[in-house]
Formats: sequence, C-alpha cells, structure tokens
Amino acid sequence: MKRTVLVYRIGQLGDTLISLPAIAEIQRRHPIDRLILLTEHYPENLKNVSSWEVLSHTGWFDEVVYYKPAQTAWQTVLTSVRLIMRLRRIKPDVIYDLAPERSPAQIRRDRAFFTHMVGVQEYFGGIPLPKHGKDRNGLLPRIEPEWKRLLGIVGVANEPVSFRLAIPEMARSTVADYFAKHGIESNFPLIAIGPGSKMPSKLWPLDRYRELGRQLLKANAEFRLIVLGDDEDARLGELLCRDWGTRAYNCAGIFSVYESAAALECCKGYVGNDTGTMHLAAMVGTPCVALFSARDYPGQWEPYGPGHIVLRHEIACAGCMLNVCKVRNNECLKRISVDQACAAVQHCFSGEATRRNSRLADKSLRR
Repeated sequence: MKRTVLVYRIGQLGDTLISLPAIAEIQRRHPIDRLILLTEHYPENLKNVSSWEVLSHTGWFDEVVYYKPAQTAWQTVLTSVRLIMRLRRIKPDVIYDLAPERSPAQIRRDRAFFTHMVGVQEYFGGIPLPKHGKDRNGLLPRIEPEWKRLLGIVGVANEPVSFRLAIPEMARSTVADYFAKHGIESNFPLIAIGPGSKMPSKLWPLDRYRELGRQLLKANAEFRLIVLGDDEDARLGELLCRDWGTRAYNCAGIFSVYESAAALECCKGYVGNDTGTMHLAAMVGTPCVALFSARDYPGQWEPYGPGHIVLRHEIACAGCMLNVCKVRNNECLKRISVDQACAAVQHCFSGEATRRNSRLADKSLRR
C-alpha cells in the first residue's frame, strides 16, 4: 500500500547538502511511496538557496510544502495552526524529522507537534547531538559530523554509506560551453577556491588567499585556479584573479548550484572556507582543504566523505558561536598560515589523502 512520507529539513545550501545522504537513504527505503518535503520559504531579498532549489532536481519528492519562519510569538501561533491544518489534509503516515540541531526541549516540542497535533503514526527523529564542555587542556571535544547524525535518524549510522550528487547533463553542458568560451583549460589541473562566506567569522583573510594562489601557481606550472561562490563572492574573485593573472578565472556568481557542482567535478580539489561551496565539492567527490574557524565544535560541519583535510586551530574562546568576531578579529582563522594551507593542498590533491579513511584524512590543528 502506497504511503505518504514527510521529510522535514530546513536551512541554507550547506544544511541541505549535508542532509542528502540521509534523504537518499529515505528515498531508497520508500521507492513507491509519496515523498513530500517540508521546508521553510525565504523572502526573495535574502538571496538564500532554499532546500527545494537543490532537492527539486533529484526527482525524489512528489511535492514540497513551504512555511514562512515566524518573527513574533503571535506569528508562530498562526504559522503553526495553518501548517497543522495543511499537514492534516495531506495525512502523512511517516515523518523523518531531519531538523538541524535541537535542544532537548525543542526535540520534545517537535515530536509532539508531528505526532499529537498532525497525527503522524511513525516518527523518526529527535536524536540529540551530545556536546560536552572543554577538557582539562581547554580543548573542545571532537563530535560526529552532522551528516552522520542525520543518517542515524534514518537508522544507518553504523553502516557504510556512499553518496555522490547526481548532476544533470544540462548543467555539465553549460559549464563545458562556458569553459570553452572563456578559455578555461580543464585539461590542466583546476583548483577551486572558495574565499567567501555569508558569516564574517568564517572568513580566512583575503590577503592570505592572494598569497596562497601565488604559491600554488608558482609551485606547479600546470595549475589553474577557479574562484567559485555566489554573487556576493564575485568581488572577492575579481580582486584575487586580477592579482593571479591569466591562469586564474573568476566564476563566482556565474553558475547555478548544479552548474557549480559540475565545475567542482572538473576540479582536482577545493580549498576555502566552511561554506556551501565546500559541501558541494564534497558531495561530488572532490577532495577539500577546508579552513575552519573555532566558533563551533570540531567535526560537526566538516565535509562529507573521506579524502579531506580540515585545518582548524583551538584557542581560548573556541565554541563562541559568533557570527561576527569583533573583539579578536578572527584570530583562530588567522592562526592558519599560508604555508600550512599550501602544504595541505599539495598533500590532499596529490592523491595520498584520498586513500585514507575519513577519520585519518580529517586533520585538526590544535594549539
């Protein structure tokens, strides 16, 4: 008997991408059932990438149900009532609650919402992410990646899962045509650079990207650099490529999500900040050198799969969760030197790192 399965997932590009292995497993387990995505709807002026913008192309879902995030207590009540009425009309049989990290109280609230108010009989969700304080050395403990927690909700936390994002041929064709038109020689090893982020506390200094690019181009005459990101990163790409010269290409703000995935698929590797572009690279199997701040726990948002190197320094204020670091001016990121990043790139993209398992390949620099 065909059932209705509701998948609840919210967030921006990176949040959506790390949920893909879990959602792919849900789809595999419900091949004939009706799958519906429940997600938030962003105002157009925010220019955020919605979950549906990524998931609509997978062919996994039959429908999407949007709701607008509330700004006040009264709006929360209205939104909840309207959503309950709409979901009751849909009559979902199963719910996979893949909501981002929740407190115990929020977990109980979400479970009650879906089981008691909506009336879903089978509920999968509510797996907390244990976070303990710093150890005797003042270091935050490493925790499991978010993508692994989501797989645990589906019930495959301890089973090997191999996922690769399927890229539409149209996206590949568009990128190939763009590369040919603009003289981007994909027969040479391309290295993707991701210098941007919507969160200022995640930004490695631009002058270090500038010097890193210089060193990489000097170290290997075949290397070509390609800057990727959204519209807001285009100016950064322009400044960097102007300095790097004819072997560098600014494609930030040019490609759609899947076109960016196709471009990353052509790359030998990615080096850059903790962004949606980083997660996109990981989902197409491109090894990443990821430059992480210490704002959050080590491990949680690291890229999916093996073969990556994460550079991160612990400092006294690690775990601050700041969006903007005004007092220390991104000190944790500034402790990552150009030489460290360059050495990681040379190692990771040599193929040696990709032969290691995920735990050995993920490297955390602590001081």
